[in-house]
Amino acid sequence: MSELENNKKNDDSRNGEETDESQSKDKPIYVKVSDATRMIIDKYKNLGITISNLIRDAITMYDDYHSMSPEAQGIIGKYKNKQETTVHFLERELKYYGDLMDADRDLWIRARDEMKMMLIGKTTFNQLIRAAAEPSTALDKPFKKNVSLDLIMWYNNSRPLKSLTIEEIINTIQKIWVVANYFYSIDINKEAEDEFHMLFRHRQNKRYSEYWLGYFTELLQSKDMPFKCVLEGQTYDESISITLKVEHEK
Repeated sequence: MSELENNKKNDDSRNGEETDESQSKDKPIYVKVSDATRMIIDKYKNLGITISNLIRDAITMYDDYHSMSPEAQGIIGKYKNKQETTVHFLERELKYYGDLMDADRDLWIRARDEMKMMLIGKTTFNQLIRAAAEPSTALDKPFKKNVSLDLIMWYNNSRPLKSLTIEEIINTIQKIWVVANYFYSIDINKEAEDEFHMLFRHRQNKRYSEYWLGYFTELLQSKDMPFKCVLEGQTYDESISITLKVEHEK
């Protein structure tokens, strides 16, 4: 046989293999299923799901499950009851996790209401500790060095500060500073198009009011804010009154 004929034979052989492989991939898969499996198939067929999509989703889910890390599979094997299905185990654990999260939230709410606990960031805490060792007037560092701007952006889905309106910013203060239990209520009234009044209520003392008035004055008149404003405030034993007038957009 000549070299040309031999090469042609090899090419024909490869083409035949590729054709067989293509036909094999397109060939329908027929399997005999139990009556129980047939009932499941019929259940989803009646919902308009085709058998091909059902098989695809089932195989994908099977592969996802068996592709879990050995650590995750080890946890399932360790804690799943022998008579329990995997799905029932996962449902039970998800419920347990949800109940645990709810319990944590309930505990925080109880601690806030009954023990007057507050959330406080590490930066603010460190600055207050330093200020405690200084004269009683030394509160300027906590005014300036804190994470208030980070909190405002975080609450607004990490949007840039410059993209937020004044109403979004003061509404964030109203929400976050009450949740943290620095104040038990913050009322906001829009007095005019560019004028807002904020009333902060707490159960501390006038020095506490003076601290937070300085804090919000520094915050709301910060060069990082998307607006320029004039702020007037008064402090009382258990409340702070702040009037905010926007001058113009930066």
